[in-house]
Amino acid sequence: MSRLIKRALLWACAALGCVTISLAALMFWPDPLFAYSLQAGKIIVASDRPIPAVGGERFLHDCESLLERSPLKAERHEYRLYVTNARWRQRLFFLPHPDGWGIVYPPYFGGNAFLTGADFNTGRVVHWGYIGTPPRTLAYLCAHELTHVIEGEHVGIGRFLVPQWAWEGLADYVGIEHRETFEQLRDALGDRPVDTPMRVKYGSYPRYRLLVTYFIEKKGWTADQLLATRLTTDAAIQVMNADGG
Repeated sequence: MSRLIKRALLWACAALGCVTISLAALMFWPDPLFAYSLQAGKIIVASDRPIPAVGGERFLHDCESLLERSPLKAERHEYRLYVTNARWRQRLFFLPHPDGWGIVYPPYFGGNAFLTGADFNTGRVVHWGYIGTPPRTLAYLCAHELTHVIEGEHVGIGRFLVPQWAWEGLADYVGIEHRETFEQLRDALGDRPVDTPMRVKYGSYPRYRLLVTYFIEKKGWTADQLLATRLTTDAAIQVMNADGG
């Protein structure tokens, strides 16, 4: 009996190992599950549904324009973004973060970015049937997620030491098309907590973006200085407030 149990356990471990390896391989090289692709400049977008030429090219141009004005420069010769329209693909690739609109895997899993769905003709992201509204457009999500990939290039395993306000705030800063000045964003947000309506109107991380805007515009920090800081969110707010922010 014990021999049968051991054998069953061995088979179960082997099966689990195969599944784990298969999933890791798909994260690293998801192309077999995405039949359609389009490239412009450094960005390649792949989808499980046909990509309309006009809408797809406009989307890539808009995303590339946002990344070109980023204070954090891209180092790779190409970046891949995968659009998971089918529900089963969404569940598969968003397994670590089921509610996310976008997700990025670390370099040792390919360093690829994924979005939950897209309407290229309207430039809107589609998330479980919900259609996103500006400023969280498809180009915004593309630039936001690819900025995370580029951040990873600059910090490597140090990513886990970067405070969330700097990590997410910089991606938000890059992704927003109509970027407010520090004063405009500060006056709009005020002292109240950032609730859902404010996120819808000002992006996913407006409070973090306020801090990033302050350190870039007022303190003259570079993007690499932002990623190297170890200031907590509270400490960064204290610095900003002490300076009259």
